[in-house]
Amino acid sequence: MEKGSIVKVVTAGLVAVATLLPVSACGSTQKSAEKKDVIISAPTNATTALTVNYNPFSSLALTGTNGGLYEGLFFCNSYGTKGLEPLLGTSYKMSQDAKSIEVNLRKNVVWSDGKPFTADDVVYTFDLLSKNSALNTVGFHGKASKINENEVRLDFDQPQSANGFTFLTTVYIVPKHDWEKKQDPVGDTNEKAVGSGPLTVEGGNFSSMSYTLKKNKHYWDKGKPKVAGIRYIVYSNTQSQQDALLAGQLDWANLNIVNADQVLSGKPAIKQVNLPSSQVSLITCSNAELGCKGPITDPAVRKAIYYGIDRGQLNKLSFNNSYLKINGSLYPTEQYEKYFDKSVDDSPVPMKGRADKAEQILKDAGYTKGADGLYQKDGQSLSFEVAVTNGTSDWISAVDVANQQLKKIGIELKTKQVSSNEWGQGLRKGDYDLTIYGLWLPNATEAWNFYNQWFNGAKTAPKGQTAYPGYARYNNETVNKALETINSTTDSAVKKKAYLQIQKQVFEDMPYIPLLRQGGQVQTWNDRVTGFPTKDNLYANPQTWANPDLGIVIKNLDLK
Repeated sequence: MEKGSIVKVVTAGLVAVATLLPVSACGSTQKSAEKKDVIISAPTNATTALTVNYNPFSSLALTGTNGGLYEGLFFCNSYGTKGLEPLLGTSYKMSQDAKSIEVNLRKNVVWSDGKPFTADDVVYTFDLLSKNSALNTVGFHGKASKINENEVRLDFDQPQSANGFTFLTTVYIVPKHDWEKKQDPVGDTNEKAVGSGPLTVEGGNFSSMSYTLKKNKHYWDKGKPKVAGIRYIVYSNTQSQQDALLAGQLDWANLNIVNADQVLSGKPAIKQVNLPSSQVSLITCSNAELGCKGPITDPAVRKAIYYGIDRGQLNKLSFNNSYLKINGSLYPTEQYEKYFDKSVDDSPVPMKGRADKAEQILKDAGYTKGADGLYQKDGQSLSFEVAVTNGTSDWISAVDVANQQLKKIGIELKTKQVSSNEWGQGLRKGDYDLTIYGLWLPNATEAWNFYNQWFNGAKTAPKGQTAYPGYARYNNETVNKALETINSTTDSAVKKKAYLQIQKQVFEDMPYIPLLRQGGQVQTWNDRVTGFPTKDNLYANPQTWANPDLGIVIKNLDLK
């Protein structure tokens, strides 16, 4: 792994909810009760009031739903080399033509309501995706069939050499006996969720500012989890998260702590480890044919913004010099070296801004400077609103710094702070010129899944309609066909050629303007809980928002 890579894994005090029992002569009864009742705390992804939603197919699902309440058939660790690890499935076999997969299922599994898990549940889940396009974010096109009580077969309309593994790892299996009662599986918030994961809503609670998920007593992995549950809390901003962490009130967080060595001095329970994370980018509403408007639909403008940003200064002023370099094509090299082509421009992106190049691109595209110092064309100045979630101080700072840099070359970025709910709604509907966001990496065996998720035209929609997760409204046939090629072949040479096409086209069009690679932080209390991922044992992505990794982390925590 590249030295200095980014997730800072921190450990701090756990919140314990102890049952008060009489103390024996040696105090062992109280100590035992406390250990059984440890509930860890973590922040939600929201900075404003929550709405209950445990629907594993919804983009609005609460943190902890996917991986915590619900599991897939297998787990793929993007930071590991073990391949697919068994969950509800125990083994699989893909056909040579990549048009079918047979899966052996785990025996003696029950749902959180005590009813048995069967092959019928798996078939039902995949049928549910086939019948409801709004739920089918993985692009499953085919048929699931039951071979026997412990074996199923997935048959695809087309070869799925890459995406087949996505079906095995990111399709969260739901119980037929519960979900067949739902009249609207798309809009249902699934408040009384019945799942197979290490956590359950049973015995927990929900409020607009926090909620608790408890240990699933029926969980198939006997003896796990050791913790009694997890409490997710709304924090209005990153500073309040940091204050809670330092006070021992928060156990698990993703924070970019300024002057971390000084801030964490004298707090031995807090530890850090670095690894690469999401690819922070400016997301544009890029495609005029899909209803996007204004100069941001011009690739020349997007490229000018790209070249005009000084990433070294941005890293220093906004990210405490803790972020990593990024590739111009957004190829995630830290996870997937195979098929990466270094011949594509800006691999990685130079940290120094290139203002002269940015201005020349605008001039060549017919833009001229107006009296206000901004470039303009056809009466439209290059002044853009950038939607940013309230409380995300590092991202707010990044937009402000980028604006100071770009103003010097004739482009203006105006920060528009909005609630997390408003921001999420605008992201899905395309109600923005620009926004800042970390493009997460799906758990996958190769980079195809990342490109397919963010750049496949099938993942987007016209402005005003819900897109997930093709937020940039990007649809390019060269990229679409290359993605199809990669997914339809097992020939490495053919795949490599298609990846090069994608890298070149993505760099040329730049619907997502690369900034830097992000990091995060994770917390535990060493005297009470062990087992969080470390630099030497990255058995899962340790960031609190990572799905389904969060469930893998929670089930691997141990009590001292």
